[in-house]
Amino acid sequence: MSIDLPLENKAAVRIFLSFAFAYFISYAFRSINAVIAPELVNELHINNSQLGLLSAAYFFGFGVTQIPLGLCLDKFGPRRTEISLMVLAIMGALIFSYANDFLSLLIGRVFIGMGVSACLMAAFSGFRAWYPLPMQGQLASGMLVFGASGALMTSWPLHAVLPYMGWRGVFIGMAVLCCLALLILYFGLPAKASKSSDQTSLVEGGEATLSWASYKPILTNPFFWRIFPLGIFCYGGFIAIQTLWLGPWLTGVMEYSAETASQVLFSFNAVLLCSYALNTVLLPKLAKHGITTLQYLTWMVGTALIFQACAFYLRSEWVFLWWYLLAGASSSFVLAQSLIVSYFPKSFSGRVSTTYNLTLFIGAFIVQWGIGYLVDLGIDAGWSRTTAFDIALGVYLAIQTLGYLWFLLSPKFFPSTPLAET
Repeated sequence: MSIDLPLENKAAVRIFLSFAFAYFISYAFRSINAVIAPELVNELHINNSQLGLLSAAYFFGFGVTQIPLGLCLDKFGPRRTEISLMVLAIMGALIFSYANDFLSLLIGRVFIGMGVSACLMAAFSGFRAWYPLPMQGQLASGMLVFGASGALMTSWPLHAVLPYMGWRGVFIGMAVLCCLALLILYFGLPAKASKSSDQTSLVEGGEATLSWASYKPILTNPFFWRIFPLGIFCYGGFIAIQTLWLGPWLTGVMEYSAETASQVLFSFNAVLLCSYALNTVLLPKLAKHGITTLQYLTWMVGTALIFQACAFYLRSEWVFLWWYLLAGASSSFVLAQSLIVSYFPKSFSGRVSTTYNLTLFIGAFIVQWGIGYLVDLGIDAGWSRTTAFDIALGVYLAIQTLGYLWFLLSPKFFPSTPLAET
């Protein structure tokens, strides 16, 4: 299969790494509150609900940009779009670093979310245009290797340097990294977006492709709605747990020290990183044996739900092993994003990616804030902290299970076929 922009090996690697470094920073921002949470609570006296809302503000900023982002990616290309938005991330990091009240933290966090909102979707859009279709799952997993690396660096390594830099110094450093990412994107990506051979609309030709009406083929596609609950409940909820609530659960329920909790977080993200890397190798081998990405995703999501129940409720001195198994199984969630893009023509890649991504961050926002709200509600009702977490996480697990059942059963009622070229 031909690609729109012929890439030599060096160019292909350069483009991938340019996107990957920006996504590394994006994921670091996403995960950073899990470690600095005690510092914020002690210095600014915020409660669990505010902490959840503060972390969820990143997802709010991320989410509100997704629909216009999709239009911009398809009209202006990934390079111009991502560079422009990274400026907001720099502003947000600086606002957060100088904040002295909850509202300022909230504003900074929203700006950060908006600023890094293109980091993965711009990559998916570029990959769809510049690399062969069979490579999409591998490239997606490869990006998540770098994303997990960002989460890895904001666990135990961040905890180690926090006494020397403080959380304010950390965010100034993040602003500097954003500036570096902006330069790498500018020099590392092709100056012009490629023109797809299928740059015709499923609605109308020309500029109509980039109108709001052009979202109709996406929002009426049965496969989009089949895979929707995996995005909003499973992947979105996993992001909420990984980037915030695993840390407080370890310290509040398991009564680990902050240092021990940060070490578990580090190992959790290390397992996640290795699992993403494993997927990049495993998927082509499975395909040779007739096992599709969709089949693999189906098995792994079911496995993740089982490990999740074990991690939440089979508490012992070895409980962290269940969390590591959960990390390994949950590494498959990203494959849904590469699958949904493959169901549409290349000219829709930006809009499809961002529309589905919006569901992830709606889910992450709801779960991240909702768990904090339910925990505070339970404590106010006189429950122990452990019981409050048990109820909150149980509600979250039950909703995911219903979403998974919809994913399994919906093809019987709403069959779908890819709309993209082969």
